[in-house]
Amino acid sequence: MSRIVIVGGGAAGIELSTLLKKTIRKEDEVILIEPETHHFWKPRLHEIAAGTFDSDLDTVCYFTHGAKHGYQHYQASMTDINRDNKTISVCGAMDDAHYEVEYDYLIIAIGAVSNDFNTQGAKDHCIFLDSANQARQAWHKMSYILRASTPHTVNIVGAGATGVELAAELERESRKLLRYNGTPLTINLIEATDRVLPNSPEKMSHKVQQQLEKNNINVLLQTRINEVTEKSMITIDNRTLNADIQFWAAGIKAPDWLNGIGGLAYNRINQIEVNMDLTTTVDECIFALGDCAAIPQPDGGFVPPKAQAANRAAEHLAKSLGGFLHGKPLTDFIFKDGGMVVAVGHYFAVGSFAPGSKMESQFVLHGLLIRRIYDTIFRLHQKTISGMFTVSRLMITKRLKAIFKPKI
Repeated sequence: MSRIVIVGGGAAGIELSTLLKKTIRKEDEVILIEPETHHFWKPRLHEIAAGTFDSDLDTVCYFTHGAKHGYQHYQASMTDINRDNKTISVCGAMDDAHYEVEYDYLIIAIGAVSNDFNTQGAKDHCIFLDSANQARQAWHKMSYILRASTPHTVNIVGAGATGVELAAELERESRKLLRYNGTPLTINLIEATDRVLPNSPEKMSHKVQQQLEKNNINVLLQTRINEVTEKSMITIDNRTLNADIQFWAAGIKAPDWLNGIGGLAYNRINQIEVNMDLTTTVDECIFALGDCAAIPQPDGGFVPPKAQAANRAAEHLAKSLGGFLHGKPLTDFIFKDGGMVVAVGHYFAVGSFAPGSKMESQFVLHGLLIRRIYDTIFRLHQKTISGMFTVSRLMITKRLKAIFKPKI
């Protein structure tokens, strides 16, 4: 019998917890360590911040899901790793109780957080969207602003997928509420590089920027923030961008608390260094995947921090570790990029497609159909963790709810 402990209940963690029971031996045990009670798909946290997320239909309770799919959920956070004793130290989410959890195999899938690059005042005066709790706090503030009836300004640092989708969602909600004497909202989307979505094909960046500007969002390119105050951001060339609420969605890094624990090897952005088979470089009984792991590839690069990469790594490790427990060798994870889709509001999205090809050769599509593909990606994630029947039921229920609920 082996005990497999998974730390982190994000996209990779919950998919791996779900899939492992289908591949490991009957006597093996799976434990998921996660401080939240419910799973939220991280690419949709911007919808929570904008008040458009349906928490009744689009979340998963770890406790009931674990009971159905053969794993135990411990509502706690990992604080340390003792590799000699094969234990991790955890802290209870509700009572702050500290205790040890034994493991035979440890899998770390805690994801990543935004990187403020040590910008002065960013931690104190910006809202981050790294967890469902932060997104809920953001909505608490945004709901007041959207109902205030007087003009307000929002600053969003980082024009990656999160920043773009947040700006578009807030603009849409503001526009809807204007019919009810809501707030005229000015949105500044601030990016240090020369285009939005800097890690996507240029054609995609151009189309997304066009749509953002069509929706009256101020896109400020090549604008670096030097300092953040309570009500403003100061650029490196001493311009002041005043705002009533400020978001930081730039860059990624693994959480600071992870760096150094367990004597594992880490890179400069706190990611755990792993081999291609997802074992850590210093301990073959510890695995890491998702955005918290630096996963090398045959071409000398690393797996990009994308939701699709985390999903595929989870599917791969479920099969690979299951086979390993049945006496087969672990297999390497090779990621083939299927492109990306970014939602610019509820009725428009832009996507780049061409599986396995280089970025410059990908083709770009946009419109309502691509927005439906964006929704389908989320439904595929739900299908993995809940099954097709549950997903079909949720889609029908959501459609009926959209028909009969109030428009605002």
